[in-house]
Amino acid sequence: MKLRVFLFSFIVCLLLCMSFPASSLANNLSISNVQMGVRDVQAKTLAVFFDVSWDNSWKNKINHDAIWLTVRMSDVQSGAVEKRLCQMSVAGVDPTGTGYGTNSYLELFVPGDKIGTFLRRKANAPVGTMSSKNVMVTVDYSSCGFDANSQIGINVFGMEMVLVPEGDFYAGDFASSNAAFRQGSSDNAPWHITSEGAINVSSVSSGGHYYSSASNVGEFASGATFTIPAAYPKGFNAFYAAKYEITEGQWVEFINSLPVTARTQHDLTDPSHKNSDAVLARNTVACVGDPLVCTSQRPARALSYLSWKGLCAFLDWAGLRPMTELEFEKLARGPYMPLSGEFAWGGTDIVAAGALSGVSEEAADETVTTVSANARYGGTVLSGGDAGLGAEYQSGSLRSGMFATSISKREQSGAGSYAAMELSGNVSEEVVTVGNSDGLLFTGQMGDGYLSTAVGFTGNANVIGWPGMDIDVSKGVTGSAGSGLRGGSWSDNADRLRISDRMQAAYSVADATASVGGRGVRSCE
Repeated sequence: MKLRVFLFSFIVCLLLCMSFPASSLANNLSISNVQMGVRDVQAKTLAVFFDVSWDNSWKNKINHDAIWLTVRMSDVQSGAVEKRLCQMSVAGVDPTGTGYGTNSYLELFVPGDKIGTFLRRKANAPVGTMSSKNVMVTVDYSSCGFDANSQIGINVFGMEMVLVPEGDFYAGDFASSNAAFRQGSSDNAPWHITSEGAINVSSVSSGGHYYSSASNVGEFASGATFTIPAAYPKGFNAFYAAKYEITEGQWVEFINSLPVTARTQHDLTDPSHKNSDAVLARNTVACVGDPLVCTSQRPARALSYLSWKGLCAFLDWAGLRPMTELEFEKLARGPYMPLSGEFAWGGTDIVAAGALSGVSEEAADETVTTVSANARYGGTVLSGGDAGLGAEYQSGSLRSGMFATSISKREQSGAGSYAAMELSGNVSEEVVTVGNSDGLLFTGQMGDGYLSTAVGFTGNANVIGWPGMDIDVSKGVTGSAGSGLRGGSWSDNADRLRISDRMQAAYSVADATASVGGRGVRSCE
């Protein structure tokens, strides 16, 4: 049978980001020149080629960075706007149907669920730019509902990630932070997480696992007795974490890929979010039209006004999952003994950002010019940059990685132990809590790219076991029970920014606020 020729369409995903370790400027992740290759009608596979480049990549004996890539296809013939995630055809390291292109120092790793692929360095190397032309992946086009006669467009979506290696760590900082984890009612030593085994929390006076409560609604009381199940991700096992908080550009890419009927579920400008298409608290997302189409004036800026329901939908779509609050402490602190009252950069010195370089528009090389500033907190009114455009540009989140410069080290860059940025301040991180029974049901199941199709609930995350799941699971995540906040935000005082502060660790956010965002993680195999 003669095959119909596939139409060629591509979308370039361009994210301007920042990185660490050692020193860094904008990462400038660029995915371009997306093209279709060989089609195997019998196997129902299609090769996809693209060029990729990003700055400040590294690999050392502790960890490395990677790009998490997913491929989506749209039905050009019908004119449908939905972009459906297509699974990779084969799992493994450099499996059949993949190729690192012109850069032999790279490799591709496709996890067992074949939702996407990691592109990363093969061997240890210092910080530097990585680029490659004609990187190849092969997808199973039947997994996303297409056949050999389909006319399709292709989109490749990329996110920068960092590896958090397997190993023990400490949670808590000798009770100097609010409701920090400690070993007993009279023992302020932090929890020592030595495995993914179940943790028995009890009212011991010392030498165990004691729960200190911040008395949020529904939260366990101080000294409560319960078990954190073995299936709850504790941070001992290795995982990949997003290097940056979700950006406005990533959110726009997400919502504009959804079916038309799903977009209103996550309209960031509706009454349950910021209730405006104008710039509010430096959030520039606007969503207008029928079908709804969203845009951002500042695509590299950390996203605010993000509800738990919205975060879960984004992470399910991206093939990631929510982070637990124990994983948050591992990501920030690393394997080191806690310093009393420390922030994500491993120290207690903190200076609020106030002044920005530049004139009017956020740029990849724009930096904070306040001397010694390493965090966005305290509600400080900004000057410089685009703050001159009006009051709504003067209070809110900054571009991810804003504190990194060509000479900055970890403390000046505000980076966590494994090079994830803005874990203290900017926007609060939505996490899965250990502070109530809803959070403890979480087993770390990954998102698969496919959202709810239930009428009236189209586009919701539908991964069983994720906090906020409706009693009617076909509706997906409709609530927020079991979630909480860590890391503090641009509007919080310095205490909230401490790694081990749990003041809001079991505080679930139903509606969105200007101070809340998040990031995703992916379990390692």
